[in-house]
Amino acid sequence: MVEWSARRLFPGDDLTSAAHRAHDWAAGPLGPVESWPVELRAAIRTVMPSSVPMLLWWGPRLVQIFNHAYTPVLGAKYPGAIGQPGGECWPEVWEELGPRADQVFAEGVSTYSENQLLFLHRHGHLEETYWTFSYSPVHAEDGTVAGVFVATTDVTPRVLGERRLETLRQLGTLSIAEADTAADACRAAVKLLSASAADLPRVEAYLRGGDGEPVLVAAAGEGPDVPADVVRRVAAGGESEMIGGGTLVLPLAAGVRGTHGALVVGLSPFRSFDQSYASFVDLVTAGVATAVDDTVAYGAERARATALAELDAAKTRFFQNISHEFRTPLTLLLAPLGTLLEHHADALPAGQREAVSAAHRAALRLRRLVDTLLDVARAGADHLRPRLEPTDIAALTADCAAMFRATAESLGLDLEVDVEGGTVWLDQEMWARIVLNLLSNALKFTTEGSVRVTVRTTGDSCVLTVADTGVGIPDAEQQRVFERFHQVDGVTGRSREGVGIGLSLVSDLAAALGGGVTVRSALGEGSTFTVTVPLATSEEAARHTTLDDLGATFLGEARQWAPAAVVEPPAAGAGERHILLVEDNADMRDYLVRLLTAQRWRVAAVGDAETALKHARTSRPDLVLSDVMLPGRDGVALLGDLRADPVLVRVPVVLLTARAGTESAVEGLRNGADDYVVKPFHPTELIARIRVHLELSSFREALLAEGEREASTLREALASRSTTSQAVGILMAVQRCDADTAFKKITELSQRRNVKAREIAAEIVARFLDDLD
Repeated sequence: MVEWSARRLFPGDDLTSAAHRAHDWAAGPLGPVESWPVELRAAIRTVMPSSVPMLLWWGPRLVQIFNHAYTPVLGAKYPGAIGQPGGECWPEVWEELGPRADQVFAEGVSTYSENQLLFLHRHGHLEETYWTFSYSPVHAEDGTVAGVFVATTDVTPRVLGERRLETLRQLGTLSIAEADTAADACRAAVKLLSASAADLPRVEAYLRGGDGEPVLVAAAGEGPDVPADVVRRVAAGGESEMIGGGTLVLPLAAGVRGTHGALVVGLSPFRSFDQSYASFVDLVTAGVATAVDDTVAYGAERARATALAELDAAKTRFFQNISHEFRTPLTLLLAPLGTLLEHHADALPAGQREAVSAAHRAALRLRRLVDTLLDVARAGADHLRPRLEPTDIAALTADCAAMFRATAESLGLDLEVDVEGGTVWLDQEMWARIVLNLLSNALKFTTEGSVRVTVRTTGDSCVLTVADTGVGIPDAEQQRVFERFHQVDGVTGRSREGVGIGLSLVSDLAAALGGGVTVRSALGEGSTFTVTVPLATSEEAARHTTLDDLGATFLGEARQWAPAAVVEPPAAGAGERHILLVEDNADMRDYLVRLLTAQRWRVAAVGDAETALKHARTSRPDLVLSDVMLPGRDGVALLGDLRADPVLVRVPVVLLTARAGTESAVEGLRNGADDYVVKPFHPTELIARIRVHLELSSFREALLAEGEREASTLREALASRSTTSQAVGILMAVQRCDADTAFKKITELSQRRNVKAREIAAEIVARFLDDLD
C-alpha cells in the first residue's frame, strides 16, 4: 500500500509547496497527512500544479490549501493562511463569501460570481478589489460534500480600468453648449465627476479671477481644508502638490496661455496611488481643462456642434437614400426571380432552376443586409421609434421560431420552443427581428445539441431567452459581442460569413423597446441570450402581422449552413484533371462545381479545411481551389498544411476571397498560394487562371520526371562494372544526349588523342568522381 506524506502531496519546488510541506498539519483540524482521505489527496493533486489561482477549502471548518498561483492573492495573510479556516483568514469579507460556501455544502451545486467587489485587508489597510470566482463541490465517497474548489481571477485592474474609462468617456462627451462661462463648464464637470466618488471622493474647481487670485467655483464631496497658498501656487502655473497623502492639487492648463486655475481631487483611501491612478487623475484634469477651453471658445464650439449634427443627419440621409437606391434594383431582381421560381420552375432545366434559386437567395440576403445597415444607421442617430400595437407575444415568438424548424432539423439540432404570455403592446417587427437574429445566431454557432427559445411575462415586463449548446463565447469577449462590427476571433461556427452587426442590432432594438439584452456563456458549453423589455397589457384583440417576407431573408442564409457532404468526382478518364474545391457557402459551392465540371474537369467539393486535407491525402488532386474564410481553420491554414506535406507540396493552390486590395493578395501569395482571386470574379477569368496553373503544374511535373529518368540512367551506368558504360551514362546525364551520341564522343576523343577508348572512359569517370568529392 502506498504511504502518503507531505512531500508526496506537495512535491512542487516553489515556495508555496515548500511551506505546505513544512506546515504542522497534525496539529490542525485535518490531522496527520498520512490519514487524509483519498478525496482530499485527489483534490490537492488537482490544485497544486495548476497555473490558475486555486484554493481548496476542506471540511466543515473550511481548512485552506492553495497553490503557488494563489499566494499573491493573500498578500500579508501568507503564510499564515496555510491550514487556516477560511472564516479566520477572510473575516473582513466572510459575510459575502461564507454564504456561498455554505450553499455549496448544503446543495452540492457550483456557484459563480463575476466582478465581485471585496474590501480585503491584505496589506495593513482595507483595499477595494474585484474578483471573478467559482465555488465547486468536492464530493466524498458517500456523496456528501467534503470540500470546495475555489478558482479565482483578480479582475480588479480591468474593472477599475473600465470604470475610470467610463468616467473619462463621459467627461469627454460633456456638452458645454449651454455653458455661457468657464464657471458653468467647471460646475458641469464637477457634477459629472461627483458620480465617480469611488475614485474621486472629493473634487473642487478653482478659476483665476481678474486679479489672478483663484476662486472656488464648484465643489463635490468633503475633505480637509486646502491651504490657500498651495492653491495659489498651483493655479499660477506651478507643479501639482500632494497634501496629507490623500488630496492632490493640480493646475488646469490653458494650452499655451498658462492656466485657468486649479483642480483639487481627493484620493480613494482603498486604493494605492499608483501609476494607473495618477494617469487617470491627470486625464480627468485635462478633461476639465478642455471643457473650460471649449467654453472660452464657445462660438467655435457651437459652430462645431452644429456641423457635427448636420453631418450626423447627412449620414442618416445617406443611408436612407442608399437604402432606397439598393431596394429599387433588388425589387427588380427579387420580383422576376420569385415569379420565375413560383410559376415557371418546372419549365427550367435542373441546372438553370438551381442557379435561379441561388440568385434569389443571394438577393434576399443582400436585402437583409441593406435593411440591417439602415436600422443600424437609425439606431446611431436615435431614430428607432417603436410602433406599438396589440400583440400576442407568445404566438409571434412561436411563429418566428417555426420558420427555423425545418432548417434546425436539417442541421441535426433540436429546436425547443416554450412560450407563454398574453396580448401586450409591442412593435411586432422589432420583436420579430430580435427573435430571428438571436435564433439565426444560435443555429450558426451550434453544431450539435439543441436551441431553446423561452418567453415569460412577469408583471410589466417580458423576458425572451434563446439558449444553445454551441461553441460558446470566451469570457474576455462577452462584453464586446454587442459592439457594432465586432466579431469574436477563434470561435468556430457553421460559416465565417457575416459583418458583426446582428447582435448589435438586437441590443439597439431592445433599447428602442425600453429594455436590454445580456449574455451568459461558457466556452465549449453554449450561450444564453436574455432580452428583457417592459410591456403593458392590452385589452384589444391582437393584430397579426405577416412576417414571411422578413423570415425569408434569414432562412435563405441559414439554409447555407447545412453540413457539406463531400462531392466525389466521377471515375477518372484519360487525361482528366482532378480539382479539389473547398467552399462553405452551399450556393457558391454548387455554382463553382457547375463552372468547373463544364470544363470536363473532375471536381471533389468539400466545406471545410479538415475534410479537404483528408481528401487530398487520399486522392491527390491536380489543383486545390479554396475560399479563405472557412469555418474552423481557414484557407491560409489549409495552404500551410498542403505545403508541409511532401506528397502535396507541389499541388497548385488558388485562393478565393471576398477581401479586395493588394495587401490581401500579397498575404495569400506570401503564404505560398499560386494565385489569389477576389470575389466577385468573372467566370472566364477564373477558368483561365486555373487552366494556366494546371498547365504549369503539368510542365513542372514533366521536367521533374525527365530529370528523375536521367538520374536513374546515371545511377545504372555507375552501377555497371564496365568503365565505358559508366562514361556513356555520365555523358548522357551531363550533356543531355542519347547513348549513341555519348559513345561517339568517347570514340572521337580516342582518335584525336590516339588513346584507347577504355582509357578515355576511365578518365571521364575519374574526373566525375573527383567533382563529386
